[in-house]
Amino acid sequence: MNRIIGTAGHVDHGKSELIKALTGIAMMRLPEEKKREMTIDLGFGFFKPKNDITIGVIDVPGHERFIRNMVAGMWSLDLVMLVVCANEGWMNMTEEHSKVALSLGIRNIICVINKIDLVDENKLRESEKNIKENLFRVFKRDIEIIKVSAVRGDNIDFLKDRITDILIKDKFEDDIKTHIYVDRVFSIKGAGLTITGSVKGGSVKKDDSLIHYPSKREVYIRNIQSYHEDREIVHATSRIAVNLKNIKKEEIRRGHLLCDKNETVFLTNEIILELVGDSDIEYLRKIKNAEFAIGTECLVAQIIPLYKKPVYDESDKKIKNDVDAREIDCRFIRLKFDKPLSVFWKERGILISHGGSAIIGTGNVFWGEKTTPSVRKNIMDNAGEFLGNIKRSSYTDLVMSVNGYSFASGNLPDYAVKISNYFVKKDYLSSILEKTKKLIDSKKDGVSFEDIRNSLNIDNAFTKVFIDYLIQIKTIMPFNNIYKKYNQNIELNNSQKNLLEKLKKEGLNGLEERTIKSFPNGIKDIKVLSALKLAVYLEEGIYYHIDVYNRVKKLILKDAKSKDIITIAFVKEKTGLSRKYVIPLLNVLEREKLLKRQGNDRIVI
Repeated sequence: MNRIIGTAGHVDHGKSELIKALTGIAMMRLPEEKKREMTIDLGFGFFKPKNDITIGVIDVPGHERFIRNMVAGMWSLDLVMLVVCANEGWMNMTEEHSKVALSLGIRNIICVINKIDLVDENKLRESEKNIKENLFRVFKRDIEIIKVSAVRGDNIDFLKDRITDILIKDKFEDDIKTHIYVDRVFSIKGAGLTITGSVKGGSVKKDDSLIHYPSKREVYIRNIQSYHEDREIVHATSRIAVNLKNIKKEEIRRGHLLCDKNETVFLTNEIILELVGDSDIEYLRKIKNAEFAIGTECLVAQIIPLYKKPVYDESDKKIKNDVDAREIDCRFIRLKFDKPLSVFWKERGILISHGGSAIIGTGNVFWGEKTTPSVRKNIMDNAGEFLGNIKRSSYTDLVMSVNGYSFASGNLPDYAVKISNYFVKKDYLSSILEKTKKLIDSKKDGVSFEDIRNSLNIDNAFTKVFIDYLIQIKTIMPFNNIYKKYNQNIELNNSQKNLLEKLKKEGLNGLEERTIKSFPNGIKDIKVLSALKLAVYLEEGIYYHIDVYNRVKKLILKDAKSKDIITIAFVKEKTGLSRKYVIPLLNVLEREKLLKRQGNDRIVI
């Protein structure tokens, strides 16, 4: 088992000494830290309570000016030790750090009252009573308190045992794939570029690859070290040092993300944050920007409130457009950045006042793309059921609730249909089909790509897919540079006639899309021929003349009865075609619901 814990609490309350007592490792490493005698950046150590258990420990700075570093240290923690010294008790930064731990959703909290060697029994009881009251006020539940002296070693072994027991019983499983937010970058002589971070969500393996964000470049893992040992594989949650190739030191920095290539990551200059906890909405409304800390990244964010519908003033029968008179949607805040940010849906982030001295808001990443006014309105109107503790796998459902369609991911929901590589809500599809038909009827001379996109308020990628779907269901057909209402009796032009003749002449060889592209207007013409059912697309970029397709279909299904098995070898023998053609042909017969798949074979329906 691998886990990571960390400290939180006021400056000089003994966090670094406590970690030294737990791990035997001194935390202060920077000259400036030793000069000031306080931690200003992240420190790391570990201990092994049992042979099969390694617990990494992150020492987080306690000074108020280094809240951004505290967030960078706390994002990956499985448990937080909130350290309060017995003689000083609850302080301002104890409060701030407690709120960060709460807002980051850290599940396990232990309060460690340190420096008990500095107070008598009466003072210790008084401090414990006050600390307990403050803990309940912040966390709204009882928090376990353990009293220690890091200097003398009092109760350190008991603290280790309690931490180990809590983490063993903690069965939480993250629903994201492998990712590492970078916290340090350096070069090692003879080894090259090395980064450190915390592994979350999966494992990292030597000679494997990850995607670097924001570059989206694939980087390769040359060597791995975890807790001073060379490793072939490291599982979450662990501290790790990774030796990388295919990226230069100047191209990667703290805050960047290394992630499994199959994970969905938002690389964006704009997000909508779902506000949680005690975020100060009115204050966020007044200020123009703040620091935003998420993972190990911290960027300056422009803050843009989201407003509900304009208020209608009954007295003068006018809509109040004045911003001050409009109601803020207290669930969300919109953030814009000068640099791209790499984040996941539902990932926690914290808004900090300039200089990193005060927390002014916390929330979940709710929308990870640029938005239009209509998208923002749809989010506010339709996204309520996705607030709160929702699994990341529900992101596709959120996108469809807002846009009506989403890039296909996971299982097809029962309320949607799949069109190419998109899921589309059934009621939304009916709606846009109706709008499109009205648009086509209103423009007798034809409609353009832009006409369809703008009238439906959809993005370019989905517009292309939707137009292909409209052609397929014979609602429209391409005509030169525009689309007209489908007409089966339309007269073919010369280039379309020539292409149809070439298709027929090629017979079972068909024509590949790359060949068709070389003809003048080839792609547009093949779309017309396909819409008129004069050509058939077989997949793999191959088109057949309809007569050729019907002939080979008849050959394959000749004398076939329901539940007969059609194998690839059988079709190859019957037609004399190679696998290149046979599989696409069988797939078309599946689409026509003449066959259904059973392993590598098909069964006659």
